Amino acid sequence: MLDINALRTDVQAVAARLADRGYTLDVAQFAALENERKTIQTETQELQARRNALSRQIGQAKGKGKGDDAAPLMAQVNAQAEQLKALETKLDDVQQRLNDFLM
Repeated sequence: MLDINALRTDVQAVAARLADRGYTLDVAQFAALENERKTIQTETQELQARRNALSRQIGQAKGKGKGDDAAPLMAQVNAQAEQLKALETKLDDVQQRLNDFLM
């Protein structure tokens, strides 16, 4: 299995070492998978941050006795939970394809 950190650091050097051993590394495919992973991971982290901020607002609203104000926020959190689950599934898929590529 190839070292993902070495590939992320200097993919050309890894490709050259593999070429010396008679193996061709598809640098373009690795770059595409890595870019897709980064994009999805960033989206996932941003969505988690928004969900956490909304959850804090819900806690503050309930703490002030304004449970009615929390209802729309809770609906937003539930919608984001579905989006987050879909993104996490996509991220798992990309990471699996990346792991398969490294084998």
